[in-house]
Amino acid sequence: MRAHTAGYATDPAFHRHWLGFSKESRDLRAQQLRCFAELVGSVTQSLADRHVLDVGCGDGRWLRTFLEFDAKAENLKGIDVSDVRFDLARGKNPLIVLRKTDGTTIPFEDERFDLVTQFVCFSSIPTESLRQSVAAEIRRVLKKGGFVFWWDVPVTVSPGERGVRLQPSDLFDWPIRRLDIGPMPLPGECVRPMKGLSRLLRPFIDLLAYPRTHVAALIGPKPS
Repeated sequence: MRAHTAGYATDPAFHRHWLGFSKESRDLRAQQLRCFAELVGSVTQSLADRHVLDVGCGDGRWLRTFLEFDAKAENLKGIDVSDVRFDLARGKNPLIVLRKTDGTTIPFEDERFDLVTQFVCFSSIPTESLRQSVAAEIRRVLKKGGFVFWWDVPVTVSPGERGVRLQPSDLFDWPIRRLDIGPMPLPGECVRPMKGLSRLLRPFIDLLAYPRTHVAALIGPKPS
């Protein structure tokens, strides 16, 4: 896991497709932002005064994005099994706390966070038992009434285990609001409302949609 994630720092294909101005990068980034704002925005107006942990934070890209949703830098934390991109992350925002983890435990106390996020982290974990362990740690550090935001592919992609079905309900038995997402919005989402006509046409228009490639979900609230 550590070698796999550390490789993202220098992998030209990863940078070209997912971190630059490529079509894949900009389209997927837009979809991520839409889903995050829709799902998390359904339970809170902003991230002001919310304590947020990003699991598998890499270079802190999403932690910096959370600042645009009114989060305070001192309330943001990130963990990753590799710290090779932490210098880049700290250079862009030195106030965000980043910690290297052993991959099985989260180095924070019980019920610390209002929101825990993961972006294509669980699919990179190589075994079911380890995924269950990380999920249990997320439950431990999440406050009662808190939420988990999930963005991932529907099958594992770890070099140690590829192609195994992966769903948020496999790891969390709390309420789940789920969106199956493609690289572009559904065509019906882009049709201007026309007094009920768009509602009738949308199922047919959406037959032209891109295949769904990712799952976005809001998991919670954590029960008392």
